Amino acid sequence: MKPQTLLSALSLTLLLAACAGPQAPGTVNGANPVPGSAEDLGTRPVAVGPDTVEPAFDNVPVVSGHVHAPDPAPTFRDLPRDARLGAATIPRGTRLSAQALPANAQTDKVELRVLVLSSGEGDFGLDSARAMLQQSGVPYDVLDASGQTLDQSRLINADGTGKYQGVILTSNALLTQPTSGVYISALDSSEWETLFAYEAAYKVRQLALYGYPGVAPEDYGLRAVPGAETSTTSMTPNAAGKGIFTDLTGTALPIQYAYSYPSALEPVTGVTTTPLLTDPQGRVLAATSTAADGRERLLITTSQNAALLHTQLLGYGLVQWLTKGVHLGEHRRFLQVDIDDFFSAGDHLNSATGQLYAKPFRVSAGDLISVDYQQNDLRKDFKVASQFRYALVFNGGGAKTSSLGSCLFYWLGSDQLTSISKCLKNDFDWVNHTKDHLRLDVIDYKTASEQIAGNFTIGSKLGLPVNRKSLVTGEHSGLGNMDPSDDGTHNDDDVNLPKQDLGLTRSNPNMLAAADSAGVRYLGADHSVASQWDASCVTCGVQHPLNPNLFLVPRWPINMHYHVTNPAEVLKSYNSIYAPGGTRPYWDHALSYTEFLDKESDLALNHMLGGGAFPHYLHQTNLNQYALGKSVASDWVRAALTKYSRYSTLPLNTYHWDQLGDYLKSHTLEEKAKAAGTLGAVWDRTTNVVAISSRGGSVPATLTGANSGTPYGAYRALSSTVNGTVNVAVTPR
Repeated sequence: MKPQTLLSALSLTLLLAACAGPQAPGTVNGANPVPGSAEDLGTRPVAVGPDTVEPAFDNVPVVSGHVHAPDPAPTFRDLPRDARLGAATIPRGTRLSAQALPANAQTDKVELRVLVLSSGEGDFGLDSARAMLQQSGVPYDVLDASGQTLDQSRLINADGTGKYQGVILTSNALLTQPTSGVYISALDSSEWETLFAYEAAYKVRQLALYGYPGVAPEDYGLRAVPGAETSTTSMTPNAAGKGIFTDLTGTALPIQYAYSYPSALEPVTGVTTTPLLTDPQGRVLAATSTAADGRERLLITTSQNAALLHTQLLGYGLVQWLTKGVHLGEHRRFLQVDIDDFFSAGDHLNSATGQLYAKPFRVSAGDLISVDYQQNDLRKDFKVASQFRYALVFNGGGAKTSSLGSCLFYWLGSDQLTSISKCLKNDFDWVNHTKDHLRLDVIDYKTASEQIAGNFTIGSKLGLPVNRKSLVTGEHSGLGNMDPSDDGTHNDDDVNLPKQDLGLTRSNPNMLAAADSAGVRYLGADHSVASQWDASCVTCGVQHPLNPNLFLVPRWPINMHYHVTNPAEVLKSYNSIYAPGGTRPYWDHALSYTEFLDKESDLALNHMLGGGAFPHYLHQTNLNQYALGKSVASDWVRAALTKYSRYSTLPLNTYHWDQLGDYLKSHTLEEKAKAAGTLGAVWDRTTNVVAISSRGGSVPATLTGANSGTPYGAYRALSSTVNGTVNVAVTPR
């Protein structure tokens, strides 16, 4: 623990002067501006090294919480490491008779919707198909080929328009394996003929997420290389692949836990095959192929899983290829990092004893100056994160509103942290975290209002650009994840009551009413609590069931715990849980700090590639400058950005919290309308105009591929509100 004594003005001046060179702090070009003047506040404070002493603090809220321990690694289910395939047998057609196209076929018009064909129970590719479509907001239907007949009525509407703009096969032959080593297609020959006739007539692309490169049900011009089968390899895009996977850097994508059939080209009459992804030996792992009837197909010979890195990274490019870059919805990625409990003091873990220090920890002015430089360095070092900034989720009860606002003389203020926060107010996003971080599960309206509205008032007095529609309650309290026997007598102390997910209907109505009355529209929620996120729509937020004015923004917890300030403390807490002998042992050894950052950045990468606009949250303790220009919070962000930038060039969005809430609510309303079938679109490819229609009143709609709109990656997305029908010009790729 740092000593709790004040730096004298002289010693601090000498320290800053030593860091800054011959010009002393508190001067500009040799002049002495007035503390708090425009000249003072317009000057960037000089970075200082780690504090040798910590300014005293008193009468600030002390946050004593519990360690939130999410799973230490991505959850892999139904891994396809043994997903072996073989030559397919196609049953003779018995379900259908020959089907000619209807007389009214409008082959140049298709709905903006994708058909996913599954082989039935145990189809590991189905989750992957769903995930990549959901991440891009593409509407889709699933047909279980093992129990449903694929006839013309499933492909063509009564008015002759096509029902689908693209088809995904979870495996190229929709294989079932009734007995070991025997592979039978779930579709019979007449159903395959019906599908191929539709794709040819309506010029619909077909994506096979995984396939054995043989000849049935059709030939892609590839053959498996005997003996090359593997579950561990890598794939690299060639020049043609980079044209489809426009967001990839070209770095080889690792393939683990996924079976692959490296292949070679095979000349086939009428078939043109173009390799896209190859293994280290140059063998083909993915290729486009044009059939003799003109149909465009893409086959991947590596199995997929929604939680595996190569599947997540390929999804964006695959969807854009399948839809020709024109589809409802958009693919967008985010990096939002919240720092909770700002202005408060918090528990502080002793890495030697594993106990808490007697005195809690509160970041210093020097720490915040360093964090400002750190986030600037992150923006500079990572092009994909040019918008990045921390959101400071603050408890105004720990600030001193009367403290001098100054960039050069902050050490003269009655509270240095408040003073430097006034200086750096425009460099961070500011979010209401209640005045004193009280537990709001059981609390009266008056107190809840004092905590919520009162914190907005403090933010205004401090001159902070606070988000006026957003609130994160302490420990996400008041939302039904609570001790069912809580009587409200421990709302302002450090008793850690055991929590149960009682559901959002057990939210505290007094908290909801106080938030609503204060103008709050967006509430931070806990993504690790089942009732506080929507499993049916993985990129959606949640409308609060008790108050239609309040919308939940789920936040990801991470394993950078609330009471750690340096790497040693991080490891002490983490390994006490996940190392051998820990409370939830997972790894086979105690991790080093490098290993810890590697594992946690895997989780962050998983979340970022998932496309959800959900913040990660840390705590003010994690901002401590433990070494020159370093904090464990920024170490984690840097590790995540390093890993992301290794593979992808798609920008990561960082929104102000109110903007984030607006985006997520609009996105959720759109996704729910598409799922309900009340929002849809038809693409006329003779005119390249998409007619977007809403049958459920006014709803948000987003169209990727529009001629106007906001560019993101290689495509534009146009967002609008639709009530009835709106026509939008598009350019396919």
